Amino acid sequence: MPDVLEKYIKKLFAPIIVFDGFEDIITAKIIIRVMMERLSNLLSETATDYETMVYLHTASLAAPLSEEMRNIYEYLFSKYHLEEAKEMGVYRDKLSEVEARNLKIWKKWI
Repeated sequence: MPDVLEKYIKKLFAPIIVFDGFEDIITAKIIIRVMMERLSNLLSETATDYETMVYLHTASLAAPLSEEMRNIYEYLFSKYHLEEAKEMGVYRDKLSEVEARNLKIWKKWI
């Protein structure tokens, strides 16, 4: 039992992965949201959708995202910031099969 508890505690407090050089844009609000998402997905072996969105956001500040990665980012952004996504004209409610598969790959990597 202590090993399982330790695993969950480590997952909850693991570092938030961002693109190198953009660590300083992670606000307290983002940290709290990441922890809430992690708590709701403790049994998952991958990063949460929110964590993936944060990583892609920071990556997009360093260089333009490919079309596929932009689509994934817009999908995740729409999931967590629906009104803003619609207002900005980037609302996306689904991914292609390839994009969905690549989202899973990114979540495992993160």
